[in-house]
Amino acid sequence: MPEQHPPRTGSDLVVECLHTEGVDLVAGVPGTTVMDLIDSLARQSDIRFVHTRHEQVAGFLADGVSRAGGLGVALVSRGPGAANAAIAVHNAYDESVPFLLLVGQVPGSITERRSFEEMDVVATFTPMSKWAVEVHRADRIPELLQRAIRTAVTGRPGPVVVSLPLDVLQAEVPPDVVPARRVRTFPPGPAPDAVAAAVRVLGEAERPALLVGGGGAGRSAELTRLADRLGAPLVTTWLRQSTVSHEDPAFLGALGYGAHDVTEEVVRAADVLLAVGCRFSEFSTKRWTLVQPGTRIVHVDVDPVELGRVHLPAVGLVADAGLAAAALADALPEPPVGRRDRVAELRQRYLAATSLDSPALAGDDPAGKVSSTAVVQALQAVVDREGTLLVQDAPSFGPWSHRYLRLPRPGSFSGSAGGAMAWGFPAGLGMALARPDLRVVTVSGDGSFWMVAQDLETAVRERIPTVNVVVNNDAYGNTRDRQRSAHGGRYLGVFYGNPDFAGFARSLGAFGARATTDDEVGPAIQAALDQDLPAVVEVVQDQMYGLPPGLLPPAAR
Repeated sequence: MPEQHPPRTGSDLVVECLHTEGVDLVAGVPGTTVMDLIDSLARQSDIRFVHTRHEQVAGFLADGVSRAGGLGVALVSRGPGAANAAIAVHNAYDESVPFLLLVGQVPGSITERRSFEEMDVVATFTPMSKWAVEVHRADRIPELLQRAIRTAVTGRPGPVVVSLPLDVLQAEVPPDVVPARRVRTFPPGPAPDAVAAAVRVLGEAERPALLVGGGGAGRSAELTRLADRLGAPLVTTWLRQSTVSHEDPAFLGALGYGAHDVTEEVVRAADVLLAVGCRFSEFSTKRWTLVQPGTRIVHVDVDPVELGRVHLPAVGLVADAGLAAAALADALPEPPVGRRDRVAELRQRYLAATSLDSPALAGDDPAGKVSSTAVVQALQAVVDREGTLLVQDAPSFGPWSHRYLRLPRPGSFSGSAGGAMAWGFPAGLGMALARPDLRVVTVSGDGSFWMVAQDLETAVRERIPTVNVVVNNDAYGNTRDRQRSAHGGRYLGVFYGNPDFAGFARSLGAFGARATTDDEVGPAIQAALDQDLPAVVEVVQDQMYGLPPGLLPPAAR
């Protein structure tokens, strides 16, 4: 008898569409309404399915894939599964990261009956995504999936959520319904008249400054050339300090929590500010107080909505950051005498402030356990190596790396500016899967890591050799510091007990090491890098140890 093949279904068509769009990995958690889709993934070999232990992790992992240059896709079931993934969607939306969340939905025949785990996916995710849509006919899967992916990656990137009812996934699909052709639009360049207007304003400046945000990622050559041609210092927004090399003579640091005085002075003193690919966020602008009222702004962004949202620009350019930077650099004359000398003077002040031998660190007292200075030194050795990528979660250690870590190569660091704890470890897994040529090292606080630590088993099972540095102070450090500075030291809800993280790692088949003194940190990280296993390096700090000397947490307002 001839071999019998199952009928081609909506689930099969979804997988075909993903393959056409270049997707080679889907992360997710099984559930009733996505079992047909998982079965379709099981019957092919082009797309790898990585199942995680929590939907939040699947979403963050997809986020990491996208940040590393791929297209991240997460797959979750209805109701609780979708709700668990919402934090990843919210974080990606806030940080303009494209990824696709596929949500299994109850069949259309029983909607609006409050059926088991039913949720209005579109209503839930619309406020926190670039687009949310539900597919009601299997023959529209190619059209809507292609549009969803195109929407996620075009213009200002962002997450898109697609709800797939079970009856649509199970529906038989005729042979003539095929994936839509992959389409990508070219980013817009700046209008010539806008470039000319911007050059006029920039030419009138005495103290120009270049502020670069996340929209400038991957365009370091154009941006550093623009800074040189303008004769201006270059600073980045919060946690986007890897947009350019820190060895560039125009680089003066990153704004945001932990910024040096000289970095903030660059923006505060500017009479003309050229802002490229940034949205003037709360942390980068010290709650919108850093840019002075008299400063004229030339603002470049691919999203016209951002031009004037916070500060009205003298000139607004709707354009891709790299294309605009190249056009402006071509159009600018040589800078006036003295501009580059001013940049060189500011640069010397910045280098002195970021030195680990700075007098500002003389008061650092780790109470006999590991100092953050030692952690920075160990991580500096990591980022100095070719082929490494440092991923920073949202730990209280963050201001230390923000202030003192120097990144010699653009794109060698990734940090979460969306505020979601527990992003770092799963995002690092996604980056490692998308870029197997890189060795990924993540840095998390103990609070963040323990929120998603169960997925260290996923790393072991899937053989993802990330090195995870866990800075352990048995506390939610950021909240502890706020209670110390703003609430008279009345601590509540910030201290807890932790396991032996290195022992926990070994129990799952990963490599585990523990550093309790300064001189143990570097060798422990090196030992982890020497493995081909996932690794946890636990760095033990004092429970009350935290911010760099002289730095206070921003007040809750």
